[in-house]
Amino acid sequence: DNGLPELTNREYQRICSFYDPHTEGCIRYERFAQNFEGVRRILPMTRFVHHGSFPWPILARTWDAAYSLFTNEHHRIYLIFVLWIGMGVTWGIVDQGWDPITATHFAVSALATGGLTAPPVDPTTGILPTGPALFCGFYCLFGIPLMALTLGIFARVLVEGYIVEEELAAIARPLSRSEFMFASKSLCSRDDALHLSDYIVLQLMRQGKLNLESFEFMKRQYGTLDCRRFWLKSVGTD
Repeated sequence: DNGLPELTNREYQRICSFYDPHTEGCIRYERFAQNFEGVRRILPMTRFVHHGSFPWPILARTWDAAYSLFTNEHHRIYLIFVLWIGMGVTWGIVDQGWDPITATHFAVSALATGGLTAPPVDPTTGILPTGPALFCGFYCLFGIPLMALTLGIFARVLVEGYIVEEELAAIARPLSRSEFMFASKSLCSRDDALHLSDYIVLQLMRQGKLNLESFEFMKRQYGTLDCRRFWLKSVGTD
């Protein structure tokens, strides 16, 4: 007993039909790797499976984390942003002779458009020297959009779980009598029964993803396509 739930016969048949569509009696690696979404996490781990000593599981997890930095789209953005900040910090320490804290303050505040720390200007002309001016222009030109993109992705990750919980709560909330009457009489059907199509449209409206005006427009568009009341239609591509 490995603590995992057993598959029902129906689940087993679905898996066999999905990974063995030609009923060959085996699951071919190409078919499994093409369709199983977790294969990208399995492959890096298999490099260390045959080792049972202490360091190898840690190395496997480290390799998996490093591998995801280059394969996951969001992780790549985070990696590029950290490297960009590191470039600004390194330039401040090496070229300007700042301490690490001042250099980090410059690297972050320049991308935040605050500009609280800046290279000193030429005392005779009152402008930045050519070298620092070119670096700051290049650093901000590409770094500010990169920071905006990174913060946007990070904010979406933070609120994604909350949005999912709100949507599930809206779906689980019982229907009121007025909602039932509205959905059964005013949406997709007119027979005083709540069909699946009525229920889906109602849930989209409850979540704020669809309003009545857009729904009525889609109904009119559907009526235009279905002018002869054929339920099976072909749409020309010319």
